[in-house]
Amino acid sequence: MKRSTLFFLVLALGFAAAACRSGGTAIGKPMEERPAVHFAVVDAAPQEYFDRTVLVEATVTAVCQNSGCWMQIQDEGRSALVRWETGCGGEYAFPKDAAGKRVLIQGTFCKKSLSREEVEHLKEESRGKVDVPLETYEFNASAVRILD
Repeated sequence: MKRSTLFFLVLALGFAAAACRSGGTAIGKPMEERPAVHFAVVDAAPQEYFDRTVLVEATVTAVCQNSGCWMQIQDEGRSALVRWETGCGGEYAFPKDAAGKRVLIQGTFCKKSLSREEVEHLKEESRGKVDVPLETYEFNASAVRILD
């Protein structure tokens, strides 16, 4: 593929992501203007995205059914946890009915090690709808837009 074709494809995807930001349900802080990246792209080279603010698009697979303090996302078979940067019981909550919906997530990305107790706790809060490995990735979200 020629560089010019690739450039225009990336540019078009950026405009499409910007258009998506105007619809749906916004939660959290205002979303900054930046190109959206599919989570599968982030997961393919995670070290390039660690500890910096990114905007990712993915599908929600599970949400904490107690207080909406976390959700799990997936894109092309790759998954991560998403929590609010303000923590559980903070100012914002993920909609408990968001599973199956596409989302844009603005936040920082990092590696996350979980204990067996934490994994069991997540399973309980999702009513058994989440399968989280002990070594995973996590977004600390400042803004979320539910697209569907």
